[in-house]
Amino acid sequence: MKAKSIKCLDLFSGCGGMSLGLSWARHGQLAIESVAAIDIWAAACETYERNLGIAPRVERVSAELVSEVLDQVGSVDLIVGGPPCQGFSTSGKRALSDKRNHLVKSFLDAVELAQPKAFVMENVTGFTTFQNGHLFDEVVQRAMALGYQVHPGVLLASRFGVPQRRRRFILVGTRSGTFRFPGRIDTDVSSDGLLEVDQKTDAGFSLVSFYDATSDLPRLAAGEQVDRYSKAPQNDFQRWIRTGSSKPSDHVSPNHNPKFVELLSHIPQGKSAFDPDVFREIPKRLRPRSGFANSYARIRGSQPAPTITRNFTTPSSANCIHPRQHRALSLREGARCQSFPDTFEFMGSMSDKRLQIGNAVPPLLARAIGNALLELCF
Repeated sequence: MKAKSIKCLDLFSGCGGMSLGLSWARHGQLAIESVAAIDIWAAACETYERNLGIAPRVERVSAELVSEVLDQVGSVDLIVGGPPCQGFSTSGKRALSDKRNHLVKSFLDAVELAQPKAFVMENVTGFTTFQNGHLFDEVVQRAMALGYQVHPGVLLASRFGVPQRRRRFILVGTRSGTFRFPGRIDTDVSSDGLLEVDQKTDAGFSLVSFYDATSDLPRLAAGEQVDRYSKAPQNDFQRWIRTGSSKPSDHVSPNHNPKFVELLSHIPQGKSAFDPDVFREIPKRLRPRSGFANSYARIRGSQPAPTITRNFTTPSSANCIHPRQHRALSLREGARCQSFPDTFEFMGSMSDKRLQIGNAVPPLLARAIGNALLELCF
């Protein structure tokens, strides 16, 4: 039997991680189909079209543009998106009136225009505390005023087969049905009756480690690129992620200079150059002079990767050194840690690809959300 499509509009769509994962969701004969997307970033929109077959509108999200898109595709059942916002404090001003949060307001304007059965807004975990919590409160109040039951939560991606400990804030709005976040989670009800969910650990779950995700990819030296697999798939994750692929694209390492490679060689797994015991053993001529708490840190291969950020090819800015090789992660390793299949092609420059991967919603996390939506809300 042909699946019944739940029509979805993807706002701030990026390269398509959310839409891809939602397209994998199933409940009986129900499936989710993204029928339109909007993003201002041309390279990401090119990637979206290449892999999902829909050309997003390359424009800034606005009520006027959403109205135009809806005229073209008709009504939609679901709106999803991760509107960028800035969490600066603003005294004496309503948060949604702050021009720095206008894209969050545009997302809610789109929900008001389309009146979907449900919406999903994704953001950083600090969203609930931005502007002393005023932005979160105003978003929730407006969604409730539009007739939605509101379900906020923080999800840990490693609980859903993603080989990465990435935590993201998710706000689900539903017109009917009580949405329950996927996975085994602990819930508390706050004083105002809103459901609060926080997934802080992945203990007790079957996890995919960095090695599980990448051990079939060939070794790379700094600056090297290899477009073949080094061995047959080693586990179910690798068999799944390689389905339909004859070779891995974008398995390319950043071109570190020899002195930097020598520095990396002194950092053990799970450690940073700034850990006192490690720092003492690094020759003075190689010691980094400054950095962040997670800078110059080597991934522990037997565990899920840390959060893949937009800087995952830059060890001076992120925890992204390969467990055994003296380099940062390749683009394909970053994509696998985000759960993008090897058939997924990223378009644009190397910088464009890195940013698309680091900014994306992990597709397997999106699939879990989609499965819960289909089961409970449609």
